[in-house]
Amino acid sequence: MKDISNKQNKVFWLTPIIVLAIGILPMPIGYYTLSRLVVCAAALYFAHNFYKKKDNTNLWIFGFIAVLYNPIIPVYLYEKAIWTVVNLITIFLFYKNKN
Repeated sequence: MKDISNKQNKVFWLTPIIVLAIGILPMPIGYYTLSRLVVCAAALYFAHNFYKKKDNTNLWIFGFIAVLYNPIIPVYLYEKAIWTVVNLITIFLFYKNKN
């Protein structure tokens, strides 16, 4: 049972890292919509886990990430360079909190 949970958890931190790293490259607009969906879902998963652990700091961080990357009401930063920095920070946060 723990092995299945560990694999599932790995998907929720590794997938957004890969998606965000690819998003640093020039991609079609559809890719960025998909990346918003993946990152938002993973951030919600992390936020839910931090809520259960009563870790309010990380709950707020991943809640903010979920809002920033949400595909329904997108946040536009208009500059690729700004999104690149935001993506790198988000990659770091997912990696840091992988356990």
